[in-house]
Amino acid sequence: MKKLLLPFAFLVCVTFYYSCTKDKAQQPLSVVCTGVDSATNTYNLQVKTILDGNCGYSGCHSTATNSGNVILDNYADSKSAFQNKNALCTITQAGGCLPMPQGYDKLADSLITYIQCWSERGYPQ
Repeated sequence: MKKLLLPFAFLVCVTFYYSCTKDKAQQPLSVVCTGVDSATNTYNLQVKTILDGNCGYSGCHSTATNSGNVILDNYADSKSAFQNKNALCTITQAGGCLPMPQGYDKLADSLITYIQCWSERGYPQ
């Protein structure tokens, strides 16, 4: 009986430990910008197309609808959203913020990479 008690007690302790710890937040996508051309990865040449097609259209984050007080259909508001409103956190779905786009699959990692590199390079227009 004592031989069974020790493994059972160990199993119970391990189970309680793992059930009581918080889930770790998903880490943001690791980004390497060396393969992203800084001359063409600007808002007007690359990022606007991504945001317009996935975020800044009517009914979501356009100037007209302003969903969640986030506008992503022009340079100034898009830059502000990524600098001040955790927009990067929402699209990478890193945890701690509302994942976007809601009701749709996460943006492709390749698209997120363009946006992250745009952000890391100072939001070139």
